[in-house]
Amino acid sequence: MEFGYFKKPVIKKTTKCIPISNKEDVTIGFIKRFYTNKVEKWIDHIFDEFYVNVEVMDSNSNMIVKAIENKSLQSMLRSNWVIECKDKGKLILEDRTKIKINPMMKLVINNTTYYLKKGFANNRVRLESSEQTIAEITYDKIIPPATVSIEKKTGGLIFTSYCMPLLYIYVTRVRRDRILNPTVFK
Repeated sequence: MEFGYFKKPVIKKTTKCIPISNKEDVTIGFIKRFYTNKVEKWIDHIFDEFYVNVEVMDSNSNMIVKAIENKSLQSMLRSNWVIECKDKGKLILEDRTKIKINPMMKLVINNTTYYLKKGFANNRVRLESSEQTIAEITYDKIIPPATVSIEKKTGGLIFTSYCMPLLYIYVTRVRRDRILNPTVFK
C-alpha cells in the first residue's frame, strides 16, 4: 500500500513548495499552491480561499499534475477545476456538495467516476469508486500546521501523486466550512 503525507503550512496562502513524504520520511514529491496572475492573488487575499490552484511535482521538481480552478459565473455557484495530468490529459474535478456538513467532489477518469467524500462528524475523507474505497485521507487537527496523510487501500488507477492535488483542494475548501461551524466536524 502506498502512503504519503504533507504538513499543511501555517500561512495558508503560501506559494512555497511543501514536501510530500512517505512512511520512511523520504521526500517523494512536492505540492505547491499558485496563482495564475496578480489579480487572482489580490482577490484571494480579500476573499479567503477564493482561488485554489495546485501543482504537484515529483522529487526532481518535474510537474506531474496541475489543478487550475475555473473562473466563470457557473463556477461561482459550484466550483470546478481543470486537472492537467502528465499522462492522463485533462480531467475535471467538480464540487458536488449538497449540504455543507457532507462535502463531496466528483472526478471522472476513463469512464470511471471517483468521489471524494467526508462523512458527518468524521475526520476521514474517502476516495472511492462505485465498487470500492481507493484511499483514505486523514488529518490530525484543524489548526495548521496539520499533518494530512493519504493511504492507498486498494489497487486502481489513482495513486498518491494524483491524489495530492485533490486532497489539497478538498482540505482547503472543507477547512473553511469547519471554521464556520466547528462543532459539526469534531
